[in-house]
Amino acid sequence: MKAFVVHGHFYQPPRENPWLGEVEIHKDAAPYHDWNQRITHECYERNIPNYPFMSYNFGPTILSWLARNAPHVYKEILKADRRSREALGHGNAIAQAYNHVILPLARERDKEIQVEWGIRDFKLRFNRDPDGMWLPEMAVDMKTLELMATRGIRFTILAPHQIALWKKKEGGLWAPYPEKFYPFPLYQKLPGGRGIWVFVFNREMGEAVSFGDVLENPGTFLKLIASHLEEIEDGLLHFATDGETFGHHKAKGAETLNRVLETLKEKVHLCNYSAFLEQDFPTVFAQIKECTSWSCSHGVERWRSDCGCATGGKPEWNQKWRSPFREAMDWLKDRLDTVFEEEGGRLFKDPWEALMDYVEVMVKGPKALHSLLNKHQSKRLHQEERIKATKLLEMARMGQYIFTSCGWFFADISGVESVQNMRFASRAIELAQEVAGVYLEGGYLDRLYKAKSNVPEEKNGLEIYKRHVIPSRYSNRDVTAHYVISSFLRGKFREEGIFSHRFIPANVRRREKETTCLCTGIVKTLNLPLQEEVTFLFSLLKYHKGDIHCCIVPIRGESVGIIENLEAAYERGITHLVRKMDRAFGSDFYSLDSVITL
Repeated sequence: MKAFVVHGHFYQPPRENPWLGEVEIHKDAAPYHDWNQRITHECYERNIPNYPFMSYNFGPTILSWLARNAPHVYKEILKADRRSREALGHGNAIAQAYNHVILPLARERDKEIQVEWGIRDFKLRFNRDPDGMWLPEMAVDMKTLELMATRGIRFTILAPHQIALWKKKEGGLWAPYPEKFYPFPLYQKLPGGRGIWVFVFNREMGEAVSFGDVLENPGTFLKLIASHLEEIEDGLLHFATDGETFGHHKAKGAETLNRVLETLKEKVHLCNYSAFLEQDFPTVFAQIKECTSWSCSHGVERWRSDCGCATGGKPEWNQKWRSPFREAMDWLKDRLDTVFEEEGGRLFKDPWEALMDYVEVMVKGPKALHSLLNKHQSKRLHQEERIKATKLLEMARMGQYIFTSCGWFFADISGVESVQNMRFASRAIELAQEVAGVYLEGGYLDRLYKAKSNVPEEKNGLEIYKRHVIPSRYSNRDVTAHYVISSFLRGKFREEGIFSHRFIPANVRRREKETTCLCTGIVKTLNLPLQEEVTFLFSLLKYHKGDIHCCIVPIRGESVGIIENLEAAYERGITHLVRKMDRAFGSDFYSLDSVITL
């Protein structure tokens, strides 16, 4: 039997602002709001007819975004897996290590978290155990394979150059793995006694699809497939590529793939990797090349050194920034882990077990937080302790996100991917200070300073952090100011959710005199991920159109008297009112420019 599989690795890194939980505007993704939205339109949506007939993995971070922002696409991805299970007995979807960390470079515990979160995320979404798992950048080592096999993963996908040796029978002699495509999976024995199947994809086909022009014409693609099918007498012809190739990188890709799959249905067995493992085929053993990947000819150096592999940039640029950038993240992660163990040890029976389960909150949202804390608390936690426990879990999640591979993949540290990793680091630093009183930002920035940018005006990681990370940080007070100003301009205060917060207004009073207006009131702000509630008193003065002076403070005592004093001062004149506002709220204030634009 001849069978055919095309595998699409669909993935985007986590792009959300970690303080707001929303993706900000990406100007270079115009006319779309951001790259997730643009790629969804160009690729994920257009491949809906293809998912039932191809193998695929979706990164959990893009699935989370799709579930919130493109639910119709998200549902079709899940539905396609159910359809393939009905047709083939096994689903087309496979899991992915969670947020695309280069696993051979990760600490052992972080390997475990990435694999476990990837499996748990998959089970929560697809309602079944995954058979296979995609390794980020196909970066592989034996320890990662062992972790996967221990958790029930039966197979993964690798490139030909990642196989060192093979032998065709137990007890036979090892030989170098040949360049010629082999149409059956290889079996990698693991140190603990288990094993895992490795599907080695057809590199020539993968390169032709990814970098050639075969997707311009269905006939050309079909001829390529036919020529490779003729080369095998039996077995599975398959290749893997970035799923975004089909529609985003190659504009005609999704439609061409659809026409090809429709034609192939009548000529060859379209299956998936799990279904093929149910067939009879010879057992051939393999030895992988550890610490290799599919997009770096130097192993995994692309994610820690100036190896020469880069995407974008100018010919004279270098990537010497990669090493100090990773060193800064490693330094920070060591200290975050210490905080998590020490502070978490006072609240959880086992903080690392609680973190493993935190993926359920990451998928289901804050509604799952209550039961998680009840399950893992070492004692009955009061409300402040529950908030602290949640902040620790969020800090640890940010500690995973700082190693998202895209931060090192491209040509310069000033790229949006590297900046995004710095944002996750900044959020983790902030949470560590809140829960443990430790100051980590100085040491982190000392190390970022050593990462020199190729862009003269960006200078180095420290300056990039100041210019692009610090302005993106928002407190509960900041987002409440956004709510107050936007509600005032709209002319109506109502309970609503904005970003990752919920706002409940009370006692809102409005007085107008000539061209000015004074608005006062109370807002209860709930930070949903942290389940942290703060009640603010606000006072907003509109001088004239477009000129707003808004003050906000947490309520610490009697608010009615403050409001009455402000209203009395307003009647006396603007100068009196502004002085009263400064005395009551302090000199810091928000203006129309403070409205957050995403």
